Amino acid sequence: MGLDDIFKAITMGTSLARRAMDLKQQVDSLRGAPPIDYSQAADVGALDRRIANLELLARNQAARISALEAGLEVSSALTETLARRLGTIFWIALSSGIVTTAALAVSIAALLGAH
Repeated sequence: MGLDDIFKAITMGTSLARRAMDLKQQVDSLRGAPPIDYSQAADVGALDRRIANLELLARNQAARISALEAGLEVSSALTETLARRLGTIFWIALSSGIVTTAALAVSIAALLGAH
């Protein structure tokens, strides 16, 4: 065993000691980190309640929208029926106006022919 072997052993020991200290510092930095705070369970509970309230509100709105859609369908059907009836009334009034005009023309012609 020569002097070179002794210096190599000292160098290796020193580098091993430095690496061990670096590793210890890294482990200490991980251990020294503040622990994660999971004490926000009350906030999570409040969030769950808020989500439940929003889901209830969404269901209520969906029910209201369904009721409005049904009402609009009934109103649309009623409007179509009313439009058909008004169309029928218009054609009846138009045909009666034509018949009345023809009757008036015949009566005027009869009056003029009688004089």
